[in-house]
Amino acid sequence: MLDALKEAKDEDFKILKIIELSMRNHEWVPLDEIIRKAKMPEKDVLYRLKRLNKFGFVVRSTYGYAVSMGGYDALAINALYKKGIIKAIGNKLGVGKEGDVYNVLLNDDRIAVLKFHKHGRTCFTRGKRYRDYIADKHHISWLYASRLAAEREFNILNDLYPLIKVPEPIAWNRHAIVMGKVEGEELKRVDLSEILSKEEIEKLFWDIIEEVKKAYKIGYIHGDLSEFNIIFNGEDFVIIDWPQAIPKYHSEALLYLKRDVENVIRYFKKYKINKDPDEILKYILKSDKDEDKDKV
Repeated sequence: MLDALKEAKDEDFKILKIIELSMRNHEWVPLDEIIRKAKMPEKDVLYRLKRLNKFGFVVRSTYGYAVSMGGYDALAINALYKKGIIKAIGNKLGVGKEGDVYNVLLNDDRIAVLKFHKHGRTCFTRGKRYRDYIADKHHISWLYASRLAAEREFNILNDLYPLIKVPEPIAWNRHAIVMGKVEGEELKRVDLSEILSKEEIEKLFWDIIEEVKKAYKIGYIHGDLSEFNIIFNGEDFVIIDWPQAIPKYHSEALLYLKRDVENVIRYFKKYKINKDPDEILKYILKSDKDEDKDKV
């Protein structure tokens, strides 16, 4: 995809954007509609479509053309480049359940990460994780669903950062978010007993609970918190993956908050840190005037 990006011209992106916008009304965009909107000779449009197909940026059928996953990536990267946000893309850091993550170099020479939300990869309707912002959409494409998820996570990070230990939100375009680089490993991959004392492990537990509490006071519940989305560098941590976060006023907010708490407690049990979920939940839900009271 990166090699194709270097070869793609502005005229290629013009045709790709036309297909993207037309997919609001079509699963497959008819050729005659692409030609009409491009205001280019048919032979030129066909030439650009042939190039886009070679790059893997579109897929075609007997009904017309559609933007591919790689094509949507290319549109987002091109937009971020044209806006002067990123100037180089590095290696892929990983493939997660939410999407792909790459190292990027910003225009100010900082290293950051570029995360693509890709909800065509898994079932977008699993559980009730995304119901709040797609519930009113009777028909939703993977392209639009991925864009909504990225936009929502970016907005949530903006609300939380820097008060909560989350990645710094830098920019957003389509299904892509540029975020501050987070150093460390998933808590799942770390043996805390090798690097921390029992007292330090318990402090880490409480520090995580404090972030959960502060996020709740701001108005959000992570909704999928576990050792898989807490990044730990040996001294500090960052909580990642917020697109499924739900507002504290949601009808099932306490159910999701309790599940987050139970997941954290379950993880720390192997280090002989035993806490009552209901008591931790009470602590998180304390009013501001009770904040200075002793912990559980």
